[in-house]
Amino acid sequence: MLSAIARSAEELTSGKGWPDGVNDLLAALGQATGVSRVWIFQTIKVTDTHITQNYTFEWAAAPRYKQLGMPMFSMFTNKINRPEYRETVQSRLRGEWQKMVIDQLEPGWLKDTLEVQKIKSMLTIPVMVEDNWWGTLGFDDCERAYDWSDVEIALLKTAGYLISNAVLRDRLSAKRRQFSILKELTDSSVWEFDFKTGQIWCSPELLHSVPVPTDNIRFSLHKAMHLIHPDDRRPLISSISRYLKGDRKKVFRFDMRLFTDCGDLRWVELIGNIRSNDSGKPEQLAGILIDIRKRKREEERLRAEAITDPLTGVTNRRLFEHRLQEFIDHSINEGTELSVLFFDIDHFKELNDKYGHQAGDKGLRHLAKICESYLRHNDILARLGGDEFVLLLPKTDPKTASAIGKRLLDAVKSTPFEYDGKIHRMTISIGLASNDGRLTTPARLIERADTALYEAKQRGRNRLETLTGCLLR
Repeated sequence: MLSAIARSAEELTSGKGWPDGVNDLLAALGQATGVSRVWIFQTIKVTDTHITQNYTFEWAAAPRYKQLGMPMFSMFTNKINRPEYRETVQSRLRGEWQKMVIDQLEPGWLKDTLEVQKIKSMLTIPVMVEDNWWGTLGFDDCERAYDWSDVEIALLKTAGYLISNAVLRDRLSAKRRQFSILKELTDSSVWEFDFKTGQIWCSPELLHSVPVPTDNIRFSLHKAMHLIHPDDRRPLISSISRYLKGDRKKVFRFDMRLFTDCGDLRWVELIGNIRSNDSGKPEQLAGILIDIRKRKREEERLRAEAITDPLTGVTNRRLFEHRLQEFIDHSINEGTELSVLFFDIDHFKELNDKYGHQAGDKGLRHLAKICESYLRHNDILARLGGDEFVLLLPKTDPKTASAIGKRLLDAVKSTPFEYDGKIHRMTISIGLASNDGRLTTPARLIERADTALYEAKQRGRNRLETLTGCLLR
C-alpha cells in the first residue's frame, strides 16, 4: 500500500497529474488493498436539508462491481433528513473518516442502502481542500467484511492528501491559464496584501512603462500608497474599509490612477477578494490589476457627449439647466446676484436659406468660439438649440453683465467668418435678466431673459435689453 501511494505521489506531482493520475492512484490503491471498488464522490453543494454529489472517479476490480455511469450516481441530490445520514455528512464536513462492517450496523436506512449495493465493508476518507470538504475517497469491499486497521487508515488518509494536492495544483494551473488568457486580452498584474506583515507584492507588468523581465515586486503599504494618485488614496482606503465591514463574499473593485516607474499615470481597476482565518479575521486581500485606460477614454467621451453640444462643443441644455438651478440656490442662500445673457443670431434663417446649413453651422461654431474667449472662471456658455445661446454669469450684477454683453455685441459684429470663399458678417441680439437673491426658478429667470431678448429684436436687433424684477428698461 505504501509503495502504491509513493508511486502515485510521484505521478500526480510530476507525471500525468489531474485527472489521469487520480485514476492510476485509485487503481494502485484497489490492487494494493484487494477491495472490490475504489471511488471518489465530489461534493457539489451542502445545505441544511440537502446534499448534491457527483460520482467522478472509480476503479473496479471486475465489471460486476462497476457503478460509474449509473444514472443514480450522476449529479444526484439526497435529503439530509435521517439522523444517521445527517451525522455522516456532519462528520465528513469535519474531515473525519468512517469505517463500516455492514453486518455490525444497526438495522436501518444506512444498512439497507449498503446491502442493496452488496457491500460487506466500507471505508470513507473525506478529501479536504483548503479546509473545505471537497469530496470523499471510498473503498467498497463486496466480498469481505473487512475491519480496517489504524495503520491502513493512516496510509489511506495520505492518499486523500495526495488527491487534495492534485485538486489544488489543477486549480492553480487553471488560474494560470485564465491569467495568461487575460494578459493576452489586456495588460494586467497580480497582487496580494498580507494583513499580518503589512507587505504587498505585485507582478511588474503594470508598474513598468517599458516591459522588462523582472521578478515580482514587494514593498510596504506606505510605499505602495505613493504609487497611487493622491486624489485616489483616501477613496481607496474608504472603499476597502466599507468592503471589510460588508459582504466579503463579493468581489472588491476600485478604479484608480497608478504611477509607473517613469512617473506616467495609467488608469487601472483593482479587483480582489478577502481570505480570512477560522475566526473571521482577514489575512490576505489578493487579486489582479487590469489596465483600463481604453475604457476610461470611452467613459470620458460618453460623459462629454452627455453634457456637451456636439456641434459647437459648449455646454448642452441638460447640463445648463442643472447648473442654473445650482447657481440660483447659491444666490438665494448667500444673497448674491446672478445674471444670464440670452442671445441668438440676427437673421440666422436667411444665412441658412441663402448659403445652406453648413454655412449656418460654421456661423454657430464661430459665435461659440468668440463667446468662449470672454468667459470668466465660473461662467457657463450653453447652446439651448438652433441659434439660441445663453451665458450664465454667477455673482454678477446687472451693470457688469451688461458690460460683458456689449463687448460680445461688438466682438461678433467686428469678427466675420469665411465660408466657401465668402466673408460673412453676423450680429446678435441679447436679453439680460438678473436675480438679486430673491426666490425664483430657472424657468422664470429664462422667461425674463427671453422677454428682454424679444424686446431687443423689436428695437432693431444688434443690441442688448435688460430685464430686472418685472420691469423692462
